[in-house]
Amino acid sequence: MIARVLGPLRVTMNGVSVVPTALKARKLLAVLILNRGRVVQRAAIERELWGLDVPMSASTGIQNCVMQIRKSIGHALAGGPSDRLPKETLITEATGYRLEVPGEQFDIVGYHRLVSAASEAEARGDLSQASAQLNNALKLWRDAPLADVPAGPVLHPHVLRLEEDRKAVLSQRVGLDLRLRRYAEVIGELHALVALNPYDEVLHEYLMLALYLSGRRNDALAAYQGVRTALTDGIGLEPSHRLRRLQQQILNCDDALEHTFLDDRSPHLVGA
Repeated sequence: MIARVLGPLRVTMNGVSVVPTALKARKLLAVLILNRGRVVQRAAIERELWGLDVPMSASTGIQNCVMQIRKSIGHALAGGPSDRLPKETLITEATGYRLEVPGEQFDIVGYHRLVSAASEAEARGDLSQASAQLNNALKLWRDAPLADVPAGPVLHPHVLRLEEDRKAVLSQRVGLDLRLRRYAEVIGELHALVALNPYDEVLHEYLMLALYLSGRRNDALAAYQGVRTALTDGIGLEPSHRLRRLQQQILNCDDALEHTFLDDRSPHLVGA
């Protein structure tokens, strides 16, 4: 099975899509994919499919969704060499259902594997390899997680976790590139990122550093004014002490700036 959740839901077997057309069945398949190898309790399925308004017919509704998924799996398996039955892939347990398939071709598995490889490379001092592995991990993202599956109360925390993970990995990769002195290379990317994340002080810090260390001191100071305005006007807060200290060091043309700020933010890779 090939499963993609880092974007619209895409699941295939033997080159045939096994994603049902019915929304509730798609939501169930997404929950099963994200909990591969673990039992998804019926109560959790009910919350995802119906929220707090669970109908008396919920049990029948879940069974219908399971049948739709198994039918799609059976159709895909019929065109391949496997003699495995759909019930051996989507397994009924006493308290719920479990998807039992290898995860080697799940994009989320590959993503975490690349992040772990980046962590190992960074630990041995190979920052260039660490940055490359994180970049490869980020390339697996096609859109927002499960972009075409409306997330209910069970899927929503998974989606939030994946989005936060992606953001942290992206920030980590930029930090590694700065430590590799790729200042000019990341400026354009950072401008786009701070526009999307106006209250993220780490990204603004990285932009200020990249501009200053590229010889663009005035632009770095302007970037500080930009984040200060965003914070005060948007949420009524002043920039953090760290960001104010960075502004002062840029004003003073502090020669130690390159090392002090980047060394203070040594990477701690997520998903490893």
